Formats: sequence, structure tokens, C-alpha cells
Amino acid sequence: MVYSENDLIFPALQLLNQAEHGLSTSELIKQLIELLKPEGHDIEIIKGRKDTYFSQKVRNLKSHNNTLLLKKGLAIYISGYWSITPTGRRYLMENEPLYDSLREQGFDEKAISQEVEKDFKDIVIEEGTLIIKDVKQRKRSDKLREMAIKDLIQKNNGELICEVCAFNFLKKYGERGRGYIEIHHKEMVSEMDIHGNKQSLGDAIKKVAPLCSNCHRMIHRNRDKMLSVEDLKKILQA
Repeated sequence: MVYSENDLIFPALQLLNQAEHGLSTSELIKQLIELLKPEGHDIEIIKGRKDTYFSQKVRNLKSHNNTLLLKKGLAIYISGYWSITPTGRRYLMENEPLYDSLREQGFDEKAISQEVEKDFKDIVIEEGTLIIKDVKQRKRSDKLREMAIKDLIQKNNGELICEVCAFNFLKKYGERGRGYIEIHHKEMVSEMDIHGNKQSLGDAIKKVAPLCSNCHRMIHRNRDKMLSVEDLKKILQA
């Protein structure tokens, strides 16, 4: 795939958030290359320049001041260094769980950047069917989430409780928390068959877990070593 400047914004913010003293443009280029692994046209050298097309796009995040990164005040560029702003940190806090979840499920950065820009606050649940459009996307199954929540409500006398820590949104937040829980898919969706997981809803429901926001985030925090629900329970009980 070929990256656009906007595709670089969210990963750049994540890197800046980890850099205590900010990053120079050269450092940002190096770290984005390590993270995104550009290929094809992006790694070709621009004629008459030392930059590749990818590294030039990173430089454009500064020269094109109308990009989201600077225009919305998510980061600042002072004395040769990029730094994340408080607004940028809030933006990350609101969108990073969704971003990481999509990345773990096999979405590419272009699809992720498009999703993060939508008002889509809930965790994405997938059955695994791939739709071939401009990018590969996993077909969402709202029905699975709906049926899972109905099943949980019936089994727990109308309450939705985190499977790891037993947090109850209704008890904590009253009516505002009624009917809310995050649904965690225990199987990595990116490992499913390309044609989707042909199973009944009853079987699919057994492969999801109700989690509070904190426990769900902890399971997905390390992309290279995602925890199981059982692993997180052991950590909490230790």
C-alpha cells in the first residue's frame, strides 16, 4: 500500500507520546519506517533528492501546516523537534483503543486512519469476512454483539459484568451505565479464514467475553503478546 500524509498522523502521535523530550523529524522518519514498514513506491528515492517518497511525506507533516497534526493542535514543532500537546494526548486517549484493536485484527494503516476519524467509540466485533474494496476490511457483525449482550443479560439477571474484575457499569454509573459493556473477541480475527468464520451465533457467543474498558485495554495493550482473559485474571488475583 502507499501511505498518505494523513495515514501517518496517528502512528506519529503514538511515537511522540512515548518520547519524553520530543523527536526530530529524522528520528520520527526512522521510527515510522520501523513501525509501518513502507514498501513499493514509498521506498523509492525521489529524483534529484535524498528522500524517499515516504520520508518526504513525513517531512510534509511540518511543511504542510494544514495537516491534522498541526491544524488541530495535536502536536507542535519548535526548534527542530516535534512534541505532542495536551490536545494530542486526549485525542490518543479517546482513539487509541480502537486504533490498536483494528491494527491487531489485520487492518492496514489506511483503513485504520479512516475508521479513527469516524465517531465510532465502541470496540469493533468481527466475524471475519473479508470485503475487497480499496482496502481489505473485515465485515463487522453488529448482530453478534447484540446477541452476546442479550445472552449475558438473561444469564445475569439483567446485569452486565466484566468477566475479569466484575466491574458493573449499571451499579457504578446508574442508568447511564445500563446495557453497556465491551465485547472482547477471544480469537484473533486476523487469523480467521478469509471467507469468514461460518458458525452459528450460539457458538460465536461462546467465543466472546464481556469486559470493562480497563480490562479490555490491558488485554490489548501489547500488540505482540495479547493476553487471554484467563491470563489477566491471574494478574489481577496475584
